[in-house]
Formats: sequence, C-alpha cells, structure tokens
Amino acid sequence: MKERLQLFVDNVEKIRLYFGVDGERFVKKMATQLTVRGIRFYYHDYEEVQKHIKANTKWYGVARSSVKIAHAYYVQFAKEPEQVKQAIAQQAFVKTKGFASSEDAYLAAMYVKDSEQAQKMELLTKELIKQPSLKFSSLSLLLRAMLATRPESPEELATTYEQYYQRLISLGWKRDGTSKNAAFLLTIGTGAWDETIWAKVEELAALIQAASTKLEPRHYSVVCLLALAKFETPAFPALTEIHDQVCQVLKAKPKYDNTLLIATQIYTASEAFSDLPTYDFDFADIVMQAIDGDSGGDAGGDGGSGGD
Repeated sequence: MKERLQLFVDNVEKIRLYFGVDGERFVKKMATQLTVRGIRFYYHDYEEVQKHIKANTKWYGVARSSVKIAHAYYVQFAKEPEQVKQAIAQQAFVKTKGFASSEDAYLAAMYVKDSEQAQKMELLTKELIKQPSLKFSSLSLLLRAMLATRPESPEELATTYEQYYQRLISLGWKRDGTSKNAAFLLTIGTGAWDETIWAKVEELAALIQAASTKLEPRHYSVVCLLALAKFETPAFPALTEIHDQVCQVLKAKPKYDNTLLIATQIYTASEAFSDLPTYDFDFADIVMQAIDGDSGGDAGGDGGSGGD
C-alpha cells in the first residue's frame, strides 16, 4: 500500500514537471490512472506512444489533435506502445459497426481486440437498450467496450447492470449518470449479481450517509469501489493515510476537492472510470463514524434517505 501511495506522489511530481502549468488540468486523473495500473510516468514512454499515434494516423485526423486520446492511449499502452497500431486499426472497424465516430471510437478501440469482440459489443448495446434505465440514454461507447471484455454473455451483462441500477435506486440514489456509473462499476467488477458485494454496498452507503448527513451522488463511486474491494472499517487508518497524503501532494481541500475518490482508487487499485467530482464534507467525519460503529454505535440507517 505504501509503495502504491508513493507511486502516486511520484507520478504527480513527474507529470507536473513534464507538462508544466498545463498539467494541472489533468494531473489528478492521469496520476491516478497510472497508479492503479502500477505504472510510473516516464516522459520517453509518453512520447513513444505519441510517435506510434502519429505513425498510424493521418495528419488531419482527430487522434493527432485530441489530448484526450493522447492521454488515454498513453495510460493504456505505456508499456506496450506497439499495441497502438492495433487499437487504431480496430477504431476503423468499430466505426463500420455503426458506433460513434471520432474520439469515442478511438477510446473504445483500446478494448476491442478483434472482430468477435466488436460483435459482442454490438450485441451488448442492443441488450442494454432494452433495459428500462437506458431507454432514453446509454452508457458511453468506452464503457460498453469495457463491459464486452467480460466473459459473460451480452444478455447477462445487461440484466446484471439493470439489477444493480434498480437496487441502487431503491436505496434512494438519484436517477442520473452517477448512479449509472456506479451500476457499471459493480457490473464490470462482478459480471453477475453478487449478494455479498451488494450487502457491502448497503453497509458502506449507510456509513457514509451517517457521517455526512446525506449520501450525495459524488459518493456513489466511492461506495462501489470500496464494496468491490470488500472494505472493512478496521482498514480506515490505511485509507486515511492515503487520503491525507493525496491532500498534501495535490494541495487540495477535502471539502472542495475530489480527494476521497482519488484515495479510494489508490487504496483499491481500481479506477472509477468517470470524471472526478468534488466533495463538500470532511473525510474525518467518516473515520469517526466508523470508529463509533466499531464501538457499538449505530452505523446509521439503511442509506435510503440520501440522494433524493
């Protein structure tokens, strides 16, 4: 754990050094993504990936000008830059299957290894559209590509996603993108409904709600990542240590920044796969609530009154 935390600190410093002032816009996200993958930022690795992108795209192509693609491909292929060529080739195939073009297709192509997997993503998209929660919206192309890497069938993945989503809503969580992302995290993490993981979601949701009065949408990914890691309250000191170090290295304020979600990703070595939200409560409140709970206190409700 200490090694992973130090890796995050080192990545933040090196990203700032390489990109300068511009790096502040994305240092949190890139440093976190690299850390959960166990990758150390090296400028020559970054530049090598960019060389492969340029070598396999037209000078006027979106991949040449998109910072989002440049960063995503570096994170994904930092240690295997030769895989960039295959991903770009798959991007063209993804477009022929009727999916979104430009940036979305390039990002999804990072996870599409062959035509069979592209076909599975197509079938998964059709199954997801049938789900009530996705009747008027859909998961991003990138998230669908990631789900398609699971061994379960498209039908099972879609029904699992919907089951998690509806159960999250039953806790009082908002019907919005944050709940959908939470359901995605649980689906990509389990593949099929997992009663043990769900019990942990309920437990942690109640804990955070009791500590902060109201369970906000920005808490949802934290709850799900910790649940998938089967987090236990005695481990709070380790999470606290990571959180404090994150605040220090980023010069962030817990009440106004996304420090808990970053700390959670580092602790669990797993990614939230969404933009990092801000927080308006003190992480110390959660720690104290956990201590009170272990001492025989009430962990606080069932999480049902938050997010209304």
